[in-house]
Amino acid sequence: MNEILLQARDLTKYFPVTKGVIFMKQIGAIKAVDGVDFTIAKGETFGLVGESGCGKTTTARLILLLEDITRGSVLFEDKDISKLSKAELKRYRGMVQAVFQDPFSSLSPRMRVGSIIGEPMVTNRSLSRKEIRDRVAETLEVVGLKADHAEHYPHEFSGGQRQRIAVARGLALNPALIVLDEPVSALDVSIRAQIMNLLKDIQE
Repeated sequence: MNEILLQARDLTKYFPVTKGVIFMKQIGAIKAVDGVDFTIAKGETFGLVGESGCGKTTTARLILLLEDITRGSVLFEDKDISKLSKAELKRYRGMVQAVFQDPFSSLSPRMRVGSIIGEPMVTNRSLSRKEIRDRVAETLEVVGLKADHAEHYPHEFSGGQRQRIAVARGLALNPALIVLDEPVSALDVSIRAQIMNLLKDIQE
């Protein structure tokens, strides 16, 4: 049996509903995620399936610490992510990466591709500029792009290529877990298959 990597226990997120302008009063709550439990083992592909608006993206944002948990917990390697020390939190952010739905809006138009992919390494690793450049070139080649694409801007690429760049950024730190929030829904059908096959090949 594979070792458990991440576990959600009674994971819950309520967004308050308020009224008033100056004296705001909570009158209810939107139950975006309500008592969700699941386990992800190392090396496992886990899919969260549901209709639009059922809380899939919110669940992803809770795992990525982009939203506060209302109730319950997320354990990563048996540690509650809401109680991590500063050093542990930095490690967690490096170990858990994300690829979002829209590759165009998730990539800064003002940054070259090399800087976009290298940014997580600058933030989370103590690497030299050469080491970062080498890793950027390596990850670009892994996702089927060329090393010299690092000098280009996102708008110079097709939608499928931009999503490959987003995947490369997610791979840059060699994470233990990549959270994919509908990574192919904004792409044409033929490109969807390419990206899904790419992700499968990378996992293997």
